[in-house]
Amino acid sequence: MQRLLREGLLRRFKGGIAESSFEALLREHPDRIPYGKLPPAKREWLVLNGYPDQGLAVRAPRVRGLLE
Repeated sequence: MQRLLREGLLRRFKGGIAESSFEALLREHPDRIPYGKLPPAKREWLVLNGYPDQGLAVRAPRVRGLLE
């Protein structure tokens, strides 16, 4: 992650990573993420957040009824 920050592919925001820069990284540079080396749970998280993996069938969690 430090390399991606140095290269300007990610930006910091309030002590973390700016969501917009992370979304741009997933959209424009998915090849920079070591997807094949990640455990299944992290792969699923990436797909839910926009990583383009057509082979992993993941549905967004339902939030209906959570705030009732």
